[in-house]
Amino acid sequence: MASARPKSGQIAGSVEAAKDYFSQMNGSPAEEYVRDRALGAVAEKFALGFVGSGRTGHERLEGRLAIPYLRPAGGEHAVATLRFRCIEGHDCKVHGGNKYKSLPGDPPRLFNTQALIGPSPYVAICEGEIDAMSLEAAGIPAVGVPGVGGWRDHFDPAFVGYETVFVIADGDEPGIAFADKLAERLPNAKVILLGDGHDANSFMQAEGPEALRGKLGL
Repeated sequence: MASARPKSGQIAGSVEAAKDYFSQMNGSPAEEYVRDRALGAVAEKFALGFVGSGRTGHERLEGRLAIPYLRPAGGEHAVATLRFRCIEGHDCKVHGGNKYKSLPGDPPRLFNTQALIGPSPYVAICEGEIDAMSLEAAGIPAVGVPGVGGWRDHFDPAFVGYETVFVIADGDEPGIAFADKLAERLPNAKVILLGDGHDANSFMQAEGPEALRGKLGL
């Protein structure tokens, strides 16, 4: 069965939506949330935004962090899609209850494909956008998968040729199982366990970016 595809108008409006929500970021609860997650230094790089006033069709996303999926080429198609994260202190149950929301019909995508453009002997794969941005803040090129069920067969070729693909396991049973499954698919994969139930973001907050790099042997 073919995957549902987002409507063309929906994607065509993603650049404008990303710009709108980026303009609402300053002084917002999302700005504070990003700073508390130790991601303030990369917030502009990833064009993070806040849905203070939702565009038409996005009303149920108000109060969330807006995370654009940026295409390396930029231009009028610079934003492939957006995902929206509930931030602490906001009642996620008001509009559906899920921590993350995707646009209707949007297929799983890799977050931060820019990390796959520059030459590097290594790259990291992690679960979620927040962890990918945390690794990037530590100077580690990284892509994020939107959840443990978000991997697709056509992602595999993007990781051919790297000496090492660090698969950063979330510190829970589903996260470790997902990392092990990726290691079976990618012959150059190396699973990294951060310990104490940590994911990349919580480890960086607790130990700092240099310690995160050290966990990867960098």
